Amino acid sequence: MKKSTMRLAFAAVAVPAAVTGFAAPAANAVELAPYAHQLDKDVAATEAEVGAVLDDLGLEAAE
Repeated sequence: MKKSTMRLAFAAVAVPAAVTGFAAPAANAVELAPYAHQLDKDVAATEAEVGAVLDDLGLEAAE
């Protein structure tokens, strides 16, 4: 493959990615917020379940 073709292929991928990353970082955070909120809820639920199992077994969680 010629160098000019490689440069064109790289530019076709890199330029839009760079423009999106620099132009709209706040939009990216807004789009990810619902996923982060759900992940927080899932982690809290898992911690509660593990705590309940440890309590049922008469054990304490290490801090």
